[in-house]
Amino acid sequence: MLLSRKVLLTLSLITLVFSAGFARNILEKKVFYVNNTNKIGQAKFWVIYLGGFDVKLTRNIPGEGDVPVEAKMNLQLLSSGYVEGNGYGTKGKVDCLPTMLIVNGQEERRIVIDSIDFVYDFGRKVKLLTGETGDLVLDIEGNKVTAKKFLMREYKLTTYYGEEILKEGSTEIPLVGFSMTQDGSVRALKAQTALDAAQQAQ
Repeated sequence: MLLSRKVLLTLSLITLVFSAGFARNILEKKVFYVNNTNKIGQAKFWVIYLGGFDVKLTRNIPGEGDVPVEAKMNLQLLSSGYVEGNGYGTKGKVDCLPTMLIVNGQEERRIVIDSIDFVYDFGRKVKLLTGETGDLVLDIEGNKVTAKKFLMREYKLTTYYGEEILKEGSTEIPLVGFSMTQDGSVRALKAQTALDAAQQAQ
């Protein structure tokens, strides 16, 4: 019985360390999200999983110089305000920092999270604070993709041996949209409802 308790404690600590290790890059930024049942919620520390993508990157490999690398990258949008990519390729572990683009027809330009009014259509469309709307594209070092998944996991501040750390505080929540403001989340829901109605009418 004592052995079982030791094993359980060890597994719990491993899980905690892994979660805390990932969460160390997550900063507080309140988000108001619209889930897949059109309910609005909010979170302070969060990660939105955007999907896995097959990409071709260039990496400097010791003894080989700059070489092409094929990789499978998993992308997450962090409450810290940026997109993070990590995965494995033909040369081992790979990470990157994709940028977000707004695309209108043939025009595209880089955007940041603080320029966004709201995102909708399961992470595929964006409206900026300027009123401009377009497709939300992720640029992985020249590989341009759109979100395949749109799943949020919330993190909670937890006191552990007198220190506050972040731990996973929820299951994955399927999203249709989000905003940094409550009013923006209402606009995101309206835009999604209008988009759904237009698609059904076709």
